[in-house]
Amino acid sequence: MAQSKKRSPAGLLSEAAKKSAKAVGDAANMVVGKEPAARAKSPSGNLSEAAKKAGRGVSDATRRAVGMRPSRVKKSGTS
Repeated sequence: MAQSKKRSPAGLLSEAAKKSAKAVGDAANMVVGKEPAARAKSPSGNLSEAAKKAGRGVSDATRRAVGMRPSRVKKSGTS
């Protein structure tokens, strides 16, 4: 499997926004009575993932502001 790339703080925040919108839409569908897709993640699972990504985006933005390395970047020279 390919090595995952580091995402920019803005990319993480936009991904978090997409996840939270999906969670809200899925929760609304559940209230109406529609069945979710069998492969679908639960709305609470999407919200928790969105919170995780948003937190990482904000912390990476602050780390970048003070010249530190992002939280989940692969260090060079290691295998």
